[in-house]
Amino acid sequence: MQSGLAHRDLVVQIKIRRAAHDGSFLVVEGKDDERFWKDRCHDDCRLIDAMGKQNVIRGLQRLDEINFGRALGVVDSNHDYLEDTPLPSANLVRTDAHDLECLLCRSPALERVLAEYGDTDKIVRFEQRHGVDVRRALLDRGLVFGRLRWVARRFEPNLDLGDINPPRFIDESEWIVDEEEMVRVVASSNVQIDAQALQRQIAQLPPRDPWHVVHGHDLIEILKIGLRGVLGSLQTSIGREAIGGLLRQAMELQHLRSTGLWADMRRWEQSNEPFLVLRA
Repeated sequence: MQSGLAHRDLVVQIKIRRAAHDGSFLVVEGKDDERFWKDRCHDDCRLIDAMGKQNVIRGLQRLDEINFGRALGVVDSNHDYLEDTPLPSANLVRTDAHDLECLLCRSPALERVLAEYGDTDKIVRFEQRHGVDVRRALLDRGLVFGRLRWVARRFEPNLDLGDINPPRFIDESEWIVDEEEMVRVVASSNVQIDAQALQRQIAQLPPRDPWHVVHGHDLIEILKIGLRGVLGSLQTSIGREAIGGLLRQAMELQHLRSTGLWADMRRWEQSNEPFLVLRA
């Protein structure tokens, strides 16, 4: 569905549902977000899937125009923090990591996935050999891809990243990213830049919280590759959806309460009494 149509449909849908619902609405980007918030929402809150970040933003802006006041939109921050992009509505909040999957990987939910799909002995050997825990190792590998995507956004908006995905550039037996090959492949597909210039742009990126640089879908793919080799013996039939689903289930309420996202949602509730969006 086109964005221009979808956010208008969102507003119409909320207006229609308002007639039979006196409580609040929580508008989210997609089905995975809807699954995550389903059991974490207040009973008087209705979830709406807007099918995309821009649909959430534009839908909430249109609701602001009619002073609706009962809907809160939750979006992934993506590159907003990296580029100091403000939210355009007081009725919008965003993740305090690049996206929801990053928020989950940063939380103790990651340990639940490692316990379910990993091999304890392999994990111990890996951490002893490399001197970092799995979370830090996962983050470091995700940064290789995240920095390249950030360069494309900041310096080279017309840069074609092509099929840049972790399985293509990670050695499964060692769980190592071949950054040099990835940069070479991207440069060879773009006449406006060579590999050396691309590496210089990566080096010129300012320091930022790495959890805003990495992308959640990269992290899940990288984790999957690790669990099939140096971290475990994951079956090939278990893919990103299964790992992402377990991460969502494993995020306990006490850990969600420690996030900036939760605090922002609580502040919205306080400013919009009596409407509630979060389960007590």
